[in-house]
Amino acid sequence: MKIINRIMTSSALLVFLSLVSLLAVVSIIIFTSPGDPGKELLDKNVFHSWEILDNFDASTGDWNALNAQLDLYGYKLLVLEGDNIIFSTLSDSQGWIINSLKPLELEQSALAGRAQEMTFAAVAKGTYSIFAVGGRVDNLNVFSGFLQPFLTYCLIVIAVILLLSQLFTRKMVWRILRPLNALSDGAKRIENGDFSKPVVYPGKDEFAPVCTAFNRMQEHLLKEREKTAFYEKARTELIAGISHDLRTPLTSVKGYIKGLRDNVANTPERREQYLAIAYKKACEMDALLQRLFYFSSLETGNLPLSLDREDLGSFVRRFAENMHDELDYKNIKMIVEATSVPHPVKFDGEQMRRALLNLVENAVKYANTKSLVLRISVWRERGMEHLLFADNGRGVPEEHLTRLFERFWRGDEARGTKNGEGSGLGLYIVKYIVEAHGGFVTAKNDNGLQIKISLPCGKEENL
Repeated sequence: MKIINRIMTSSALLVFLSLVSLLAVVSIIIFTSPGDPGKELLDKNVFHSWEILDNFDASTGDWNALNAQLDLYGYKLLVLEGDNIIFSTLSDSQGWIINSLKPLELEQSALAGRAQEMTFAAVAKGTYSIFAVGGRVDNLNVFSGFLQPFLTYCLIVIAVILLLSQLFTRKMVWRILRPLNALSDGAKRIENGDFSKPVVYPGKDEFAPVCTAFNRMQEHLLKEREKTAFYEKARTELIAGISHDLRTPLTSVKGYIKGLRDNVANTPERREQYLAIAYKKACEMDALLQRLFYFSSLETGNLPLSLDREDLGSFVRRFAENMHDELDYKNIKMIVEATSVPHPVKFDGEQMRRALLNLVENAVKYANTKSLVLRISVWRERGMEHLLFADNGRGVPEEHLTRLFERFWRGDEARGTKNGEGSGLGLYIVKYIVEAHGGFVTAKNDNGLQIKISLPCGKEENL
């Protein structure tokens, strides 16, 4: 059964039972109220019978003729003389009436009354007591005169109230179903891929916040769909770019190997040159494949972490020493500042090294300054170990700061993929690695771009 039918049926049943119960209670109160519930009235023909008796000449003794006249009005004749029955048309089963009338002493010439449930008229004629016994006594309740119209009016009132109840209930149900139908239509639109139309509900009742929440969900789904489409496009471009970039060194490796097989490099020096170039190109291919493998690990959430307790300050110093020759060749200066206190952190050294390498590569590519200086600071504050990576470059526009760590995001779309770089994954990978260690990363402009990594402190032990 539909909900509207259930509500209509329940409403009608509730109103009907309520009114019937009210009517029953009123009737019980009326008919069981204390005091005289009504007046007992004599049969209406008793006065005709009394008139016949009063006009009868008892000296004739024609009791049959008198009985015939009374019979016209449904009365029977009883004639007593003292305690003796002179004439009676009462049946044997009505002997109780005779016993009830015998004790009566007629002090008046005529009398009308009742004997239990029977009406009688009596006259005294000489030595005779003549009775006309007839119709039953009617009990006329004070409410009997209006009981039937009262019940009729009650039924009419019940019908009207039921009708009004159904009308108001239908209106209420319509108000309930209106937002539900709107939400249902909205869900069908979303199912069909249409996110453009919001649910319009002008009401201010409990359904208003539900419709508002539905519209917010629809907006969120639209943004997520657009983001997914963007990610999918960027992912496709990344894989296509890496595939294209793999083809170039692969072609070079094949060419140089073919030159060696065809004896084109016919001198030891030339063969050494061919092998060196082929090895370099193979290393480029390995770097591209590593990038693709790492991206796949991020996508599937299977980034391996091997956590060891280590001093973050010492780790940063070793990283700077290992990068010294490469950075010095590019005329880049790296400065490490770490407080003398221990900085114990539980982290994966290989993944943290990758994060720092990505920060260096990002600064080298986008700092846009001739004399690049990289500064790494390490300190402890409020139960966290902080690492600040700062450069002296141009920074980034303020409106781009909140999007720096988004996947595939590039502030300058002109920075296309070149040699598998510029894919918009570098800082996203940094954020992913830091959050996998239970930390967080932020960025701001301060005489260049500053990226702060915060990690949970470990216990101070012998490191």
